[in-house]
Order: sequence, then C-alpha cells, then structure tokens
Amino acid sequence: MSKRFNNKRLLYLLGGLLLILFLTVIIKIPKEKATLKSKLIDIDTSEVSQIILYPKVSNGNAVEFRKNNGKWTVQQGTISDVTHKGAVQNIFNEVLGIKPQSLAANDRSKWEEYELTDSLSTRIKFLSGKGKVLVDLLIGKFNYKQVNNPYGGYGGSNVQITSFVRLYDEKEIYAVDGMLPFAINRSFDEWRDKTFIVSNHDNITKISFNFPADSSYNLIRKDSVWYAGNQKADSSTVADYLNTLGFMEGQTFKDNFKPVLNPDYRMIVEGNNLLNFSVNCYYGDNSGEYILNSSLNPDGYFASKENEIFGKLFKPKNYFVKKQTTQ
Repeated sequence: MSKRFNNKRLLYLLGGLLLILFLTVIIKIPKEKATLKSKLIDIDTSEVSQIILYPKVSNGNAVEFRKNNGKWTVQQGTISDVTHKGAVQNIFNEVLGIKPQSLAANDRSKWEEYELTDSLSTRIKFLSGKGKVLVDLLIGKFNYKQVNNPYGGYGGSNVQITSFVRLYDEKEIYAVDGMLPFAINRSFDEWRDKTFIVSNHDNITKISFNFPADSSYNLIRKDSVWYAGNQKADSSTVADYLNTLGFMEGQTFKDNFKPVLNPDYRMIVEGNNLLNFSVNCYYGDNSGEYILNSSLNPDGYFASKENEIFGKLFKPKNYFVKKQTTQ
C-alpha cells in the first residue's frame, strides 16, 4: 500500500510541475515577448521628403537631406551638395532593417550607459513633405563578442556585433544586430558626391596637358600607337595611366574656393563616343597644396597634395617615354 501511495504522490507532484510549466508557457513567456517589437520601424519611404541627422561624430551638428523632384541633396549650414549614389537608400535600408533581438533595458536610468541620451547618441528623424515626424530614432553604442561558429572566422570563431537603439519618445532600449552606428554616424562630407572622374577609358584618344612654362604636351593615339609629344610612349605606362581615368574620387572638399585666375595646370580628355571632360588645377594657399576641379562635377573643388589626385593626373612627358629612353 505504501508503495502505491508513494507512486500516487509522485504522479501528483509531476502533474503539479507540468501545470506550472504550462502556465509559464502560456502566460509569462508571451507576456515577455509582447514587450519586444518584431519590427521597430515601419514606414512608406515614398512619404519621406526630409531626413535630419544629428551625428555624434559632428557633435550633433545637423546634416539635412531633402528630396526635390525625386533627387536628394544634403546640406550642413550654408553648404549644399548632391548626395553620393545610394546614400539615402543605404540609410533607409539600415534603419528600416532594424529588428530587435532583445530588450536590453526598460529604464531611463540606463540611457547613459547605452549612450542613448541626446548628447551621447546619433539621432535621426524622417519627415514627410508636410513636416510630420514619421520616425525619430536614437542610435547608441555597440559592443562585440566572440562566438563559436564552425563555418566562419579563424579557428571556427566569429564576432557578433550588437548595437543599441531606442525611439525618441519611448524609454525601452533594444539590442539589434550589426554595426548601425558606423552606417549612420557619419560626417557631412561622407554623404556628399565625391565623384571626380568617370569615363570609358578605352575610348580615350587624346589628352592635352597644359603645364606652367614650356612643359605642355599632348598624349595622343595614332593608329593604335601612343605618342607623348613627338616621342613614342611606353604602351604599358599609358595603359596604367588610362585605367586611373576610369573612376576617381576626390578626398577633401575645398568649399568656398572661388578661382580668380586661370588654372595653373589643365588637362583636356577627348575620345570617340566619349563625353569629353577637363580638369583644372590651381595652386592652394598652403605650400604643396593644389585645388582641383573636374568638369564632370563642376561644383566640387578638392584639395590635393602632390602625391594624391594631382600627382596621379598631371604627369610630365618623360613619365610616358622614360622606359623607351632607358633601352
């Protein structure tokens, strides 16, 4: 009898534990999940006509994006420019792609710890054409940790990166995958179009170099042979140089530069089925500084040192014929 009684007690105990587990599953866990949004931001990007970014890297100085006739410009202070290709779409992709992985905190006292106060965070707002705020998001710190992954990384390990965000009018802090601060926390110049030269370099047939003094010359192709002035040019050297003319970006903007004299250096690029373009170069105010401007981006002026854009573009005649003369 005692054995049967003990078995019955064990069955009751097991039943009680199962009931507790059942109640936990149907009550507690769904309640915890209910506090975690499956999607933090859900808007129609076609309604967005303005984006105001307060990047931490710029001490919160606003960077403003505006859409006019379907095209986006970016402005800070009195300086306005076109955005580089894909800039705004990348912002949409990053922000709309936020999927909370966990609720990191639910307390205002944790805002500073996660760098989600006004002064510590990067803030971004999306506005409609009528000025309605569609999204107001704060992006805080990020952290990373090593995780075991048999398919990635050296020795089967990998890095998991987590960023922390919150909606401006809410106190909840969410942990999200990825390096969101690096994608959004960028200075004004990083959003601007730095395109300097884009060309189909295979179609180039002539480059006129105008240098100070008597050092000007033409690099020209005649019957598939290149000549620098009246001397035959080294074909591999010319090919390497033309490759640099396929695509080139400026680095440091020289805003408010207004040339008052003719350029000190100039190159004109011509070809077949090619949009001819020119590059003007001026001496800068500082020693060893050059200011360059391309007709392909006429509003953009870029500063260069001798070994940067200037040195890559403005080659003396002997650069192309030196290999011929050493044989």
